[in-house]
Amino acid sequence: MKKRTEYPIFNNGVDSLEHGIRMYRDEKYPNAHKYAILAVYQAVELFLKDALYRINPVLIYSDIDKKVQADSHTVGFKVAAGRLENLGFVLEENARRGIELLRKRRNDIEHREYIPADDDKQCMAGAINILYGFVTQYIKPGDLSEYMDDELWAELKEYILDYETLLEDAEKKVDELTTCPPGDEVPTVSECPHCGNETLVIGGKDGVDYCFFCRRAVPMTPCSLCGEYYPEKMLEEVFKCPTCLAALANRD
Repeated sequence: MKKRTEYPIFNNGVDSLEHGIRMYRDEKYPNAHKYAILAVYQAVELFLKDALYRINPVLIYSDIDKKVQADSHTVGFKVAAGRLENLGFVLEENARRGIELLRKRRNDIEHREYIPADDDKQCMAGAINILYGFVTQYIKPGDLSEYMDDELWAELKEYILDYETLLEDAEKKVDELTTCPPGDEVPTVSECPHCGNETLVIGGKDGVDYCFFCRRAVPMTPCSLCGEYYPEKMLEEVFKCPTCLAALANRD
């Protein structure tokens, strides 16, 4: 189950991002990409504001010298990015270009009309990649996944986010779990049968065998002879792995 934070702007950003992904993948809904673009751009602005809010809540308002009211105007992308840059959160030039492209597409939709384009998906993918990279500057890498619906995170991971970035995040988590003081028992790491990465930790999450790349529970069991871990279903009758069974057959 996904978590919520104490930061309402962050939670709002996650909701917008999830809505954008739902629209992005919906090929049946009329003008789905139109609403996906609007939602993801909104998520971009919300995460920028959230980063400012965590430094000082006043920084999200356009005029910080005036008393804050319920209807006080908040900053948009350009001002938020500028303030964050002054505070050390620098958006690289290619990131700015990617967000500007999405912003232009958003403005066309809101103030003119939506004309489907061949690069709608690329525009979305680029913006979400940028958004992911930015958010992990001020929350721990990988933490964003904890606040998203698992199915949507998997969708985002598979089609949008860079594979190597996600793998690196998973490997960092595995390293954290397997770095133990001398004398402590080190958790066993196994290859995940689903993704093929060495990111499955035996008892890694709440006592359950868990792959930190796939973000799924994968029940494993050790071979009774060699001790190597295999999917539980593979060994449920014989308790011996294929390699050990073949060795026994050759011995006979």
